[in-house]
Amino acid sequence: MKRIDLSVQVCGVTFRNPIIPGASDIILTERGIMKCIEQGIGGILSKSFTSAEPRTRARPYHFHYKVFGKGFENNWISRGGAHVLSPEEAIEKLIPRWSRLCKDEGIPLILSLADSDDVGEWVRDAKLFEDAGANMLELNFGCPHAHSETDKRITASLAEDLPLVKEIISSVKKAVKMPVGGKLGIIFYPFVHHVKGWMEAGIDFLTCHNSVSGMLIDVEQEIPFGGLGAGGYEMGPGYLALNLGRTVEVMKLTGDLPIFASGGVWESRDAIMYVLIGCTVVQVCQSIFKNGYGLFGDIVSGIEEWMDRKGYTSIDDFRGKVRDLASKSSRPELISMEWPFPMPEEKSSPVIPIIDTDKCILCEKCEDFCLSGVFRVNKKKDSIDINHENNCWGCGDCVGWCPVNAIKLIDRETKGVVWDGLSGLAKPYRRENWLVGQTKSKSSGLGSS
Repeated sequence: MKRIDLSVQVCGVTFRNPIIPGASDIILTERGIMKCIEQGIGGILSKSFTSAEPRTRARPYHFHYKVFGKGFENNWISRGGAHVLSPEEAIEKLIPRWSRLCKDEGIPLILSLADSDDVGEWVRDAKLFEDAGANMLELNFGCPHAHSETDKRITASLAEDLPLVKEIISSVKKAVKMPVGGKLGIIFYPFVHHVKGWMEAGIDFLTCHNSVSGMLIDVEQEIPFGGLGAGGYEMGPGYLALNLGRTVEVMKLTGDLPIFASGGVWESRDAIMYVLIGCTVVQVCQSIFKNGYGLFGDIVSGIEEWMDRKGYTSIDDFRGKVRDLASKSSRPELISMEWPFPMPEEKSSPVIPIIDTDKCILCEKCEDFCLSGVFRVNKKKDSIDINHENNCWGCGDCVGWCPVNAIKLIDRETKGVVWDGLSGLAKPYRRENWLVGQTKSKSSGLGSS
C-alpha cells in the first residue's frame, strides 16, 4: 500500500482524517473519547451543552423500530436532550481532561453549544469553552426536538429567528479566536435564507445537517410506540440520499466555505460520497449506536483501502471531484428530451426493456410492479411476453426492481445499453451526450432520446 495521507484542514485546524463523531451520546464522557481514539478517529465533537434549564430526560429514551419489520431494522428514535451538565459543570468536571487527551493524540476538540435566545449566554459559554481548551466550536441550531426538554427556545426552535441567529454568530465570532461553525437542520426552509444569513454573520464552517423528528404508532395497542410525542433523529441509511442532495444544494451557495457532512453514514462508501461532493469532514453518528465504536475504525480503514485501490495519496486528490456533476440538473438545455412528452400510444418509448433469459427466474415480479402492464409471464411456455408498443414509458423501474438484475434498458434503434441499474450514470445523462455545443433535433424541438 502506498503512503496515504488522510489528514484534512479546516480553518487552520488539522484533523488526522476526515471522520469524527456526530454530536451525541457518543461523546458523553471520557470513555467515549478514549474509545474513539482507539479507533483512530480524526477529531472529537462533543454532545451539545446548554445553559437552558432543565437538562433532564425520562429513561429509557432510545426506542428501536426493528419490531416493525423489514425496512425498519436500522431505524430508531431518541427522546433525549442536551448534555445533562451545564457548560460551567462540564468545564469543571470534563473538558480540561478532554482537551489534554485530544492534544496528546494530536486531534482537535470541537465542543457543541446549544444555548437559548440570550446572546450573552452564547458569548459567555463560548469564551469558557475556548479558555478550557476547545479548538473549534459548533453552534447547534439544528436539533429538531431539544427545545421540548427545556423551558426556553434552543436549537431548531431558536433558528427560526434568523436575525437573532445572525446576532449570536457575529457576537460569538467577536468574542473568541477559534473557528466557529453552525449546524443546519434539514427542516429549515427556505434554507437559502439561513445559509446566506449565517455566512453574512461570519460563520467559519457549516454542518449539514441535523435530522428530523418522528414517531411510530403501535396499532394493536393504539398508542405511540416507546415514548410520548415526536422524538429526534429519525434517520437510518435512507437518510443518506436526502442529506447528500441537500448538502449539494447548500454548496451551491457557500463557495469554498468548509462543510462538515452529517447524516446516513453506515460504511466507508457513504463517507467517501460526502468527500467526493466536496465535504471536508464527515460526522458519523447513528450507525455507531448499532455497530459500536469499532465502526469508526472500519470506516477510516475502508477509506484508506479505497484510496489505495484508486491510486490516491491524499484526501485533496479526490475531494470535490464529483461536485460539478452533482450540482447539475437534468434540464432540457443540457439533456436531450422530447417536448411535449408524448403518451405511449402517441409515440413509442425510445428506450425499451430486454430480459436476460439466462438470469430470469420467472418470479413474476416484473408483471406485478410494472404499472404500464408491459410484462406478461407465461410459465407454461417458460417465457415472458414484452409489450413495448403503446405501453412502455421507458421509466426504468423494471431495471431496478428485478431481484436478479435480469432486465436492462436499451436504445430501441441502436440496441445499445442505456441503463443496467448497477453503476454510474444512465447513458442520456453522461457528459459525452450533453447538448452543449450540439445541434438540437428539429423533430422534438429539444433533441432526440
